[in-house]
Amino acid sequence: MEDSEIFLLNKIGLTDTEAKVYLVLLQHGRASGYETSKLAAVARSKIYNILESLVLKGFIIYTEKENNTQYSAVPINEIVQRVKHETNNILDNLTDRLKNYPAKTDLDYIWHIRQSSNVFAKCREIIKKTKNELLVQIWEEDLPHVLEDIQELENHNIRIGVVYFSDNEDSVIPLKKYCRHGLVDEKRKEMGGKWITLVSDMNEVVFGQILSNTMAEVIWTESKPVIALAAECIRHDMYFYKNASLFQGIMQKELGKDYEKIRDI
Repeated sequence: MEDSEIFLLNKIGLTDTEAKVYLVLLQHGRASGYETSKLAAVARSKIYNILESLVLKGFIIYTEKENNTQYSAVPINEIVQRVKHETNNILDNLTDRLKNYPAKTDLDYIWHIRQSSNVFAKCREIIKKTKNELLVQIWEEDLPHVLEDIQELENHNIRIGVVYFSDNEDSVIPLKKYCRHGLVDEKRKEMGGKWITLVSDMNEVVFGQILSNTMAEVIWTESKPVIALAAECIRHDMYFYKNASLFQGIMQKELGKDYEKIRDI
């Protein structure tokens, strides 16, 4: 049983034990409470409360036959459709009820965002609001999280500069204006992992480390000095790689194939 499956089921309302029991029934089909207890390695003293909870949450159904209650998992496709429907209704209701309470975050402060999914959600929201210019540093494997939104800006002729980090010198990305940053191994060691920088209209910036597929340590602010520093960092990379493309042979001869000697300062 995969921990990732249990983690995903946690996200839609199941405890770890409930997720284990649901997965067991999903894999083995119909079973009694006693059989489910053995298959899921859950104590018999607890299994019937867990089964009752799963029935109430709509993840399993049951039938009573000759004093032997049998349980069966609801197909995941049915659950997905129900969760989507319920979630959309909740969000619509929240939007309607809370629209008169617009929260204004004071971005002169520096605000922290921890989860990677929250970081990319914030980036997408910022990109959608961009009117004039977007500057981005991002790693190739993280780009898909925001790619469609950046492409939408390109379609509206917004000024865009993207620096992406990749150790594949032949890699290309489906954008018009970008450059590949090399020195990936050195950057990982220096910074302790991946990071992201996103500056929109010189009005706000998201900057920080992407520690894993789930964890991040990122800041979001409208602080002008932080924005200026982040934007200059991205522009500096673009200036360098523009020159490198014009004088590639000379620079690689002097600095190495991936210009690594330029860091010997």
